[in-house]
Amino acid sequence: MPLIKWRDSYSVNNEKIDQEHMKLVELINEMFGIVKDKKGIDAVNDAMEELIHYTEVHFSDEEAIMEKIQFPFMEEHQQKHRQLIEQITEFKERVNSADEGVRPDFYKFLRGWLINHVLEEDMKYCEYLATMD
Repeated sequence: MPLIKWRDSYSVNNEKIDQEHMKLVELINEMFGIVKDKKGIDAVNDAMEELIHYTEVHFSDEEAIMEKIQFPFMEEHQQKHRQLIEQITEFKERVNSADEGVRPDFYKFLRGWLINHVLEEDMKYCEYLATMD
């Protein structure tokens, strides 16, 4: 059973971004399964690599849309994106250093970030999306 379920309240009213957010939810749920099932470091590393890569793709897509709609708080939002990538990378380094506490910490971090970022930060550009062609 997934720990995070997609809800309509997570929608930013843009099909592409919503689909990407759904994929992030899926990847986070996969990470939870790996942690819960106590899979090996290779499984954790593979899942983290996929998450980092997909997050970078998503952020790039999201920032392109923000640029197109001339979102006035784009720089601030981009900074939050950079911080997240840095934090994920730090967690990956902790995994590789055999830090036993990293798995549950990482999952809690991702769950909190996803929900807070989407519900708080991404909702700030929703009203500007209406201006898109």
